[in-house]
Amino acid sequence: MSEPLSAWLSFHPSAKTVSLRLIAAYNDVYNGFNFNGYGKGQVLVEVPRGWSVNVRCVNNSSSMRHSCAIVRGVSGRTPAFPGAASPDSHGLPPRHAASFSFLAARDGTYRIVCLVPAHEQAGMWDVFDVTHDRLPAVVLLRRSS
Repeated sequence: MSEPLSAWLSFHPSAKTVSLRLIAAYNDVYNGFNFNGYGKGQVLVEVPRGWSVNVRCVNNSSSMRHSCAIVRGVSGRTPAFPGAASPDSHGLPPRHAASFSFLAARDGTYRIVCLVPAHEQAGMWDVFDVTHDRLPAVVLLRRSS
């Protein structure tokens, strides 16, 4: 069972802040290459431009390293915004967590990915949109294949 979409994020409109929780290897979906039980672009996270995003990246795997990052484009390796990646691009050790924060400064469509080599290609990615006029939301784009 995947984590409910409603559990991915919380937000405070007056402070213009979003808290996003990404659990790498949440379950066995896509052989563990998932965030919160979803991958391969199944989920869209929407955040308004100009809001601060606080991400808690948890590596739930018992054996593999994983990371969390917001990047531009397919196979992007560089964070789309300053600070938009977990501290170690080689991934967090199994059962470890890290936090990072960034400002969603530009409208556009980005990707939530694991930067450990070959993990994005294995399905460890979802979609991150910076929008102009919507409140933060998490949307299921398609069911598991």
